[in-house]
Amino acid sequence: MTTMPLPRIPEIIFRPDLINSPRKELFMLVATIGWAIWFYVLSPFFALVAWAFGYQRFNMFILDDPSRTLESLQIYAIAIIIGGLIFMLWASYNWIRFRLSHRRGLAQTATVGDIGLSFGLTEDQVLLAQEQNTLTFHFNDEGAITKII
Repeated sequence: MTTMPLPRIPEIIFRPDLINSPRKELFMLVATIGWAIWFYVLSPFFALVAWAFGYQRFNMFILDDPSRTLESLQIYAIAIIIGGLIFMLWASYNWIRFRLSHRRGLAQTATVGDIGLSFGLTEDQVLLAQEQNTLTFHFNDEGAITKII
């Protein structure tokens, strides 16, 4: 049985050295701001958990002072509205920018030779496998197909 060499499966590509420095710093700033907003939104949950374990600041700021509770709810509502507006503006920008662009074309149809090359099989083996209703594949220790029944 003649087998073709298997194509090498690349590792996950992660090359931060290819990103220029100002852009990398901008990404880091955006990520930091995002995490700060996330922690701010989750802070009432943390306060509730702390209150459940006996920390009394929750009573002082939320339960004993209704005006502060209302103020906190207003701040959260404003933060949610602003976040939603930013998301809608970003989505609108992307829609306007890319709505007429067809950068992604249809994928090319794989030929019998392409399929055979990707699995280390000959064209005859691929054609035989395509004609069968039920197949049994046998593999070696490296994961390459050795036999098709």
